[in-house]
Amino acid sequence: MSTLLIDGDIIAYQIAFKTEEAIRWDNDVWTLHSDEKDCIKLIEDWFATIIADTQCEDVVVAFSDKGNFRKSILEDYKANRNDKRKPLTLKFCRDYITKKYVTYVKPNLEADDVLGILGTSNLIEGTKIIVSIDKDLDQIVGLHYHPVRKEFYKISKKEADYNFYYQVLKGDTTDNYKGCPTYGDVKASRVLSTSKNHWETTIKCFVDQGLTKEDALVQARVARILRNTDYNFKKEIPKLWQQ
Repeated sequence: MSTLLIDGDIIAYQIAFKTEEAIRWDNDVWTLHSDEKDCIKLIEDWFATIIADTQCEDVVVAFSDKGNFRKSILEDYKANRNDKRKPLTLKFCRDYITKKYVTYVKPNLEADDVLGILGTSNLIEGTKIIVSIDKDLDQIVGLHYHPVRKEFYKISKKEADYNFYYQVLKGDTTDNYKGCPTYGDVKASRVLSTSKNHWETTIKCFVDQGLTKEDALVQARVARILRNTDYNFKKEIPKLWQQ
């Protein structure tokens, strides 16, 4: 038995955004319009397609909680999104998906973390397949499916760990954490490809830029997508990453 673990944040946002339509009225007034019926159709079509493409009928959807533990580690985490308008029907799409499918939301966790925990634990029996276009989830060991490229791929433990350290060095402008100064795709890949101890290499990169091990640790803790070993199930709180 295989279960699809789906990133609901991305699906709800994309569909809500796609259904928005700008209308210009005769008096030169513009309004923004979104029809909930269009949202429902696109949601139903998306899930029908993913089930047909993967031949998996068991579906679990993860959504982010309103709280976010990373903001207690790095105050500016995702602060670049504060002034961005959310699509009109985003809440409707999320609520509709929640009523229609099995969904998981955990206190102060993002959808990525919920997927990472579900994908690496025994909370769901059988084979789990993480469905997302978000590269951050390549930090999670297991079977993945990219819904745009329509391809399955596996992430090994070695690859997952490499992807984590790569993200720590490179940072993520979308999530508003900087990583290590001057380190982009090429430089981060180069230093990690010749490294025998990725964490020690990462610390050295930060120190060489005039920063500290503690600076590297902050970036690591916000970059880390939680796995089952990074979560206290009893207290429902994350275990902050440490080497």
